Amino acid sequence: MNPSALLLILLSAAGLGLIVAYALTSRRRAMSRMAGSFDCSIRVGEGTPRPRWRLGVGLLTATTFNWYPVFGFSRRPAIRLPRADMVIASRSEPAPDDRHSVLADAQVIVLRCGDHAGRPVETRVALERDAVSALSSWLESSPPGYNLAIGRFT
Repeated sequence: MNPSALLLILLSAAGLGLIVAYALTSRRRAMSRMAGSFDCSIRVGEGTPRPRWRLGVGLLTATTFNWYPVFGFSRRPAIRLPRADMVIASRSEPAPDDRHSVLADAQVIVLRCGDHAGRPVETRVALERDAVSALSSWLESSPPGYNLAIGRFT
């Protein structure tokens, strides 16, 4: 193979790698600047032999908790949980095996959605303590009658 052709191929691959790295970095930076966003990990693959934690960005909107993976190009959330029927089912410290997989000073919470619809779904989320407080406040501050799981009329 011609050395100049090999050099051209290597430079093209390096350029493509830089473009991909820039796209991932700018996407993450743009999501982190949105109001109501925070770093968190979600447990995926619970029913499989190898469940694992995936790092991402959580975003609290008026009606949903959206989660975007850090390593991805989609502008749509990978996981969307409705606020209308969400509760924090439990809080705990990460298991010793999971401490290296989640953020430092993280707390693991279990979000349960769908109880009133008859299809409960539990999602494990690891986030920093300040973000747990923000998520809890966001849930409790929903308009009266909006969140069926929270409030004195349940």
